[in-house]
Amino acid sequence: MPSFRYLAADSSGRRLKGRLSAINDIDLDLRLRRMGLTLIRARAVADHGLLPGWRASRRDLIGFCFHMQQIARANAPLLEGLRDLIAGTEHSRFRDLLSLIADDMEGGKLLSEALANHPGAFDRVFIALVQAAERSDRMETVFARLEARLKQQDELSAEFGRLLIYPSLAGMAVLAATGVLLFYLTPRLAALVHGLQLPMPTTTRALIAVSDFSRDTLPWLAVLAIGAGIAIWLGLRRSSRLADWLDGFWLTLPSLGPALRKRMLARVSGLLALLLQSGVGLLEALQACADSAGNRVVRRKLLTAGQQIAAGESVASSLRGQALFPPLALRMVHTGERNGALAEALENVAWVFERDSRDAIARAIKLMEPALAALLGLLLALLLLSVFLPVYQIIGELPL
Repeated sequence: MPSFRYLAADSSGRRLKGRLSAINDIDLDLRLRRMGLTLIRARAVADHGLLPGWRASRRDLIGFCFHMQQIARANAPLLEGLRDLIAGTEHSRFRDLLSLIADDMEGGKLLSEALANHPGAFDRVFIALVQAAERSDRMETVFARLEARLKQQDELSAEFGRLLIYPSLAGMAVLAATGVLLFYLTPRLAALVHGLQLPMPTTTRALIAVSDFSRDTLPWLAVLAIGAGIAIWLGLRRSSRLADWLDGFWLTLPSLGPALRKRMLARVSGLLALLLQSGVGLLEALQACADSAGNRVVRRKLLTAGQQIAAGESVASSLRGQALFPPLALRMVHTGERNGALAEALENVAWVFERDSRDAIARAIKLMEPALAALLGLLLALLLLSVFLPVYQIIGELPL
């Protein structure tokens, strides 16, 4: 179906831009009218999918879940409520996405089937939960759980963002000080000392040598770094072995690796508990969580555990064989499985992992702060020694 970029106006006269798929101009006008918009002008564009490379933001998804929860609570028609959400959505891309979902539902598709047509915006866990809600008629409960989970992830991301503010500013200060030292102050200091033909201290000679080397090789180093980045990106896209190795490498890094592993396991455990609580089967839930793990090594181990569970092994023993969960988490899973409370056990495991990963990352960032401050102080000390020692020599050579 062709795609069109359009300019439209809402009922208050506000102009909105967006992109939408339609059969022709007339079909585009009808789709926009159903969204409460009046078409002003449109032009056809190359069809590379609705939103290539775009993913729905977490806040858009939170708003979507909240709205769907309210529709289910009021027992309102789903399609009618979705049209109301489209009319009130300001984000043009997400509004166009919702319009396509509404059109699919108007054509006879279920909500989960319409969502599955847009995997870039809704992952397999999201779709599996909606399917479970449709089967069990628990739409309000499932969307409430989804909303709570997305809010928790958003709060964690905001917390880590706040923790990274100081290290980021300190790192930028270190880079700025290094750049000024090597590319501005040192060349002028070298010209002054050479012009006066004075002997240079060791620190000054070393600083000038580093400055000359950096200025001579920086363009080539930049080109080399860009080329290496492109080569790695292409290699990761075309070589699954390289991507597997890189994902495993991140998990082996000191301090950072265990924190990343706990963060991934917290996500997997929480999503698995959410799926089980919503009525999704264990094997289907494991498959969906594996696809949402964000790491090929973890995904492969989860899929292998799922195969072992399908062959008749218990959940705890299957996870133990993959060396993915620590003994404490395995004991919790074993107890929950034996008592018929596996979802609750996984929810507790997710809480433990989230707490430990948050503490580990916060601890690593706190250790970075004094290290960056010490590095900045070292650069300033090197600058003072390199600049003031020649100045003292100049003053010493002056006749009294």
